[in-house]
Amino acid sequence: MEKTSEFLSQSWDNLTFANNFLFCKILESDKELCRKLLELLLHIKIDHLEFPETERSMQPSINSKSVRFDVYTKGDNKIFDVEMQTTVNKSLAKRSRYYQSVIDMDNLSKGEQYSQLKDSYIIFLCLDDPFGKNLPSYYFENICREDNSVKLDDRAFKVFFNASRYDKMASDEEKSFFKFLRGEEATSEFTKSIEEKVSRAKENPRMRQNFITWEQAVAEEAEGRAIPMAKEMAKDMNKQTKLDSARKLLALNLLSVEQIAQAVGLSVQEVKELAGQDPSA
Repeated sequence: MEKTSEFLSQSWDNLTFANNFLFCKILESDKELCRKLLELLLHIKIDHLEFPETERSMQPSINSKSVRFDVYTKGDNKIFDVEMQTTVNKSLAKRSRYYQSVIDMDNLSKGEQYSQLKDSYIIFLCLDDPFGKNLPSYYFENICREDNSVKLDDRAFKVFFNASRYDKMASDEEKSFFKFLRGEEATSEFTKSIEEKVSRAKENPRMRQNFITWEQAVAEEAEGRAIPMAKEMAKDMNKQTKLDSARKLLALNLLSVEQIAQAVGLSVQEVKELAGQDPSA
């Protein structure tokens, strides 16, 4: 369902750093802030960091699935991808696996040795628990099942943070950051500096317009995926299943009543009734 400029303009005033657009724009404009964030998250020292690229797309081959990284940057022999994840879904694990493979293929040229592969870090900043174990973070690297002291040492790391357990983070600075990410008060020097950048960005009319344009493009892209998916799902559905599917699509708020009716094989009047609208309108 099309998002109006007025609705998006009102939403802009309530955005936090956890919003994907603001998150990307602020980090791409401040290399030093990005470096501090990576050092805070990974407990490592980064002497050099390239300017972050946001919304960077990569496609290993013409027939491969492309990916779009939220914040992508490189340091000394290290590559970082930071993803803002406001919702948790079951595909995160395999998504991280695919992201890892795409990064490796992009960074090892023909004729180079495998030893030249850079360390890679796939980082998901999740507002809620991605694995349901009530841990503040989940840090993965490949180890031997028979002897956990034996590491594969392929230097490929995947880290998932659970911002909902900021109270269990290792340091006060980490607690402050993830508490802030959840929309609460900035209490550290680092989070206050981010808060200031968020405030300045929201006062910028051009940034506001860019957000509206970006959100509308995202909605159109999601709509383009949703219609063929819904049509495929509607094949061989009985009437009750079509009604159930229409309810789910209405809840997603991505498609219009007319598009949902077309996708699942119901009449516009039937979908309007499900939506609580006047069928004759």
